[in-house]
Amino acid sequence: MTQPVGVQPKKGPALRTWIRDRVVFLALIIFGVGMAGYISADLLLEKESIWLHPVKEFSLLISMIGVVSLGYELFLRELTFNEYKEALQEIVNPDAVRLGIRGIYKNRSELAHAHNFEDLFRHVKKEIFIGGSSLLSISTGSRDLIREKVLAGIRVRLLVMDPDSEVVEIITRQIGGKATFLNEIKTSLLLFQKLEEELDEIKAPGKGTLEVHTYKTIPSHSFISVDAHDPGGIIIADIGPYLGKSHQRPSMMLVRKRGALFDQYENLANAMWEESHPVITQLTIGTTKKTKASVFASGIGTEVFDNQASEWIPAVLCQLNSKWRGIKGAQWVAFRDKVTLEEAKTGGRYRFRFNFNLPNGKATEVNRADLFVRADDTCHISINGKSLPQEFGGADFADPFLLHLGPHLKEGENSIEFEVINYARPNAQVPEDNPLGLIYRMHLEYPG
Repeated sequence: MTQPVGVQPKKGPALRTWIRDRVVFLALIIFGVGMAGYISADLLLEKESIWLHPVKEFSLLISMIGVVSLGYELFLRELTFNEYKEALQEIVNPDAVRLGIRGIYKNRSELAHAHNFEDLFRHVKKEIFIGGSSLLSISTGSRDLIREKVLAGIRVRLLVMDPDSEVVEIITRQIGGKATFLNEIKTSLLLFQKLEEELDEIKAPGKGTLEVHTYKTIPSHSFISVDAHDPGGIIIADIGPYLGKSHQRPSMMLVRKRGALFDQYENLANAMWEESHPVITQLTIGTTKKTKASVFASGIGTEVFDNQASEWIPAVLCQLNSKWRGIKGAQWVAFRDKVTLEEAKTGGRYRFRFNFNLPNGKATEVNRADLFVRADDTCHISINGKSLPQEFGGADFADPFLLHLGPHLKEGENSIEFEVINYARPNAQVPEDNPLGLIYRMHLEYPG
């Protein structure tokens, strides 16, 4: 019988890997040994010794080797790596490099995991230009960031669809005649109006501008443009227009390159701006009476209860499941980005919440308090400790659940809590077989 022969792994590659991972530390050791030999030579050898100068020169050479190695690792290696990376990209994906495409993302959630707005806007020099249908996600999730950039001297241009345009009527018919899309636009315009008023009251030297325009044409695409006129500018464009569907659209990040897509999308955005008009608040909203509007959407402001620590902690953005549908302006959240296989098999219950304040005297004057919600598998909702009788799921439904919460609100602090239930699935093979998540958006309007 043939005996199995054990093959010992080669030590060469492992040793090289060990050295490469610790090369900066080794360079410092080499430099230290060389300097120690150079300094101690005078102490250990007589001045008349024939070995004194050779030892000092050899020690100096050793220390210089350490300095050169350290300099290479700290300054040149990253540069060389980036050059090789660019060359490899041109070989593996020449079309993307030729067209100036830095990244393609299958939906907004994947884009948000790769690049959040704070990262995109951190190094802006002159201008932020954002265009879309309602910009509800911008008016709710990036309001404070826009305010900060305007006060820092940045020009911010926002392009929203005109609520009175025929295109809005067409999209409304496509979604079954519901006024959801129209309300999203009006809510964004109210929030942008409120932001404009706040900025007008602030007298700051070098303050930038906030310009909100509306357009009536069919949009070619939605986009976020940062310093488009600068050589280092970027554009993030959704592929295709928003036509009232809840399906996610892919996005791509473009960088400026001669003859690439960047110039084409920049020209499309500028053409939409040239055909747009500044917002006339009274005509757009349809009333001269002031209205306070707020939108609360799942995302950074959502909390989840940690059973081990017995406290509320920030929820996290979870990985988007291919079967889920979204809610505009909101993001799917969970207690971690993805359940484990064991949790997928056994299921569980998780509590989420968000809080908001309603001024005194306004609880009976609420014009609108609509909550849109989806959950996987299902959830129970309680408002200020009072549970609603129905269960709400609908992660893959064409439309989310819609609740009118006006009668349940009170003056002062209000709390909306979701108990998300993930049913056990013992036959789950991978975590994706039994995902867990929550997404919601609430509109609140009352007289100002």
